[in-house]
Amino acid sequence: MSVIIRDTAFRLPRPKKLVDFLKKTGPLVAPSANPEGLKPAENITQAKKYFGSNVNFYLAGKTLKSEPSVLIEINKKVK
Repeated sequence: MSVIIRDTAFRLPRPKKLVDFLKKTGPLVAPSANPEGLKPAENITQAKKYFGSNVNFYLAGKTLKSEPSVLIEINKKVK
C-alpha cells in the first residue's frame, strides 16, 4: 500500500525480508518502478531504460509481475 501526503508517496512494503531490512537501515528513498503514466518496469533492463544513471544502484532479482500499488491520498490537515 502507498500513502500520498503533500505530493510525496510513502510505500509500506509487505515482504518480511524488506520490512526487516528497513528496520535495520531506516527509510529508503527510491523512485517508483515507472514514470507516471507508464507501465511499471518488470526487470532491471526496463528500469534502466526509464531511469538510466539517475538511480544510484540497481539490485538484481526476479522479474516482477504484480499489480501496481494502491495509492491513498491524504488531503486533510492533521493537528
